[in-house]
Amino acid sequence: MGKEAMERTVVRCAEGHLFSTATFPLQNLGPERIGPGRLIRCPLCARLRSSVPADLGTLTDDQIRLALRREAVEFLA
Repeated sequence: MGKEAMERTVVRCAEGHLFSTATFPLQNLGPERIGPGRLIRCPLCARLRSSVPADLGTLTDDQIRLALRREAVEFLA
């Protein structure tokens, strides 16, 4: 993967869609936050979905490339 892959995180929404986001902060986890998911508007279904970082080891290069082209516009929580 090139520099682009290092600057973006490939995520999977609760519906199973793969896309990418510019940021996925995990350092702000406090006792009130449960699990690694974040609310992100999925660019495929246009709904707010709980999304988690995708396991890149289970994805093909084509799936990763396509996900990097599908960019989430907003990061909410």
